[in-house]
Amino acid sequence: MTIPLKQFSIKPYKLYNTIQNYEWGTKNESAFIPHFIGEEVEPNKPYAELWIGAHPKAPSKIEIGGARIPLNKVIEDHPEECLGEYVRNKFSGTFPFLLKVLSAANALSIQTHPNKVQAQRLHAKDPKNYPDDNHKPEIAIALDSLVALVGFKPVQSIRKQLEFLPELDELVGHGLVEEILKSVDPLMVENRIKRLYEIIMQRADEKERLAACIANIHKRLTEKNNRSLEEEQFLEQHKLYGADVGLLSFFFFNLVHLQQGQAIYTGAGVPHAYIKGNIIECMANSDNVVRAGLTNKFKDVETLLNIILYTFAECPVLNAGTGTGDVTYRTAAEEFEVVKNKKPGGLRKKCYSKDRPIVYLVTRGSLELHWNDDGTACTLKFSKGESFFIPAALSQFEIASNDDVEFFAVAIP
Repeated sequence: MTIPLKQFSIKPYKLYNTIQNYEWGTKNESAFIPHFIGEEVEPNKPYAELWIGAHPKAPSKIEIGGARIPLNKVIEDHPEECLGEYVRNKFSGTFPFLLKVLSAANALSIQTHPNKVQAQRLHAKDPKNYPDDNHKPEIAIALDSLVALVGFKPVQSIRKQLEFLPELDELVGHGLVEEILKSVDPLMVENRIKRLYEIIMQRADEKERLAACIANIHKRLTEKNNRSLEEEQFLEQHKLYGADVGLLSFFFFNLVHLQQGQAIYTGAGVPHAYIKGNIIECMANSDNVVRAGLTNKFKDVETLLNIILYTFAECPVLNAGTGTGDVTYRTAAEEFEVVKNKKPGGLRKKCYSKDRPIVYLVTRGSLELHWNDDGTACTLKFSKGESFFIPAALSQFEIASNDDVEFFAVAIP
């Protein structure tokens, strides 16, 4: 049913969001999301993600005429008012980004995401496992801290890891690891590492062979006194996932530790996994995931190896830090731009939508919102954990706070 324009007003709307209770989420006293939004914690229930946006799987809702209406439905009925002309045309009448609060007690699956062309092909071929035809560039911003795997390590770092992994010979066949360690040709080494990783992933279905390799590594590491961070993570995740091929990725991918305010950006094809922490995550409006390990869900090794990006380098960290003021996290994504605002002692600021929708999320303190509705001054107040939607057609508004406040604003660049 179409929502009448006389009921859909050009004004800010509080967002009522959905929590996803995936098993890797935080629980009980450590449950970050319910504490963040001021809800009671249900015992032993995992709280993994809070979805803020218009994804059809779990759209936020706004209140119109006393009823809570899914945001994607409102946008479908009123795209010009909600999205503005530019966004409506560029993104085919759909809301372009999905904002999340993510809280990981245990590792998410090692994964990568397809580009747009690959996503269209995968969705057409397998809509069950690839539920939409969009790509999924994403940024992860640490609210407190984040441990993550992101992208392939520099070649020399991988070679150093392989020096202390004799068990791989039994898994991949004798000779390949030795070639990597002894070759002086940089291109040959890169190609051999690619081949080594491909073989490892292809061995995922050879359960006994893989289990023997991981058991031997596990035995050696438990007897070792001084273990690297990668080796510690191998043992920690082994407790949860057993003989999972994803455990071997700790020796190939960058292990990153983010502090509050720091961020990482992952484009199409970049392998990654969030291990532990509480973050703000923003991505293109998609739920497409190609999984590689540390999961009991569907793994698509063939697709993974077709789309994975072999860039051997340290993971770039966006060092926004913990300072005050406005911090813009600039990425290559066309769908979103995230700005963190941290204002001790409050603020008062005029804002302009520039004919684009904006989503705000308050992470500390409270924020007042002022606007005019046909000459009438209107005010709404939002507290920590609350979020709101600014339709593109609301050209001007004001945000204010008398106390310390921190909030995120997400718009389309």
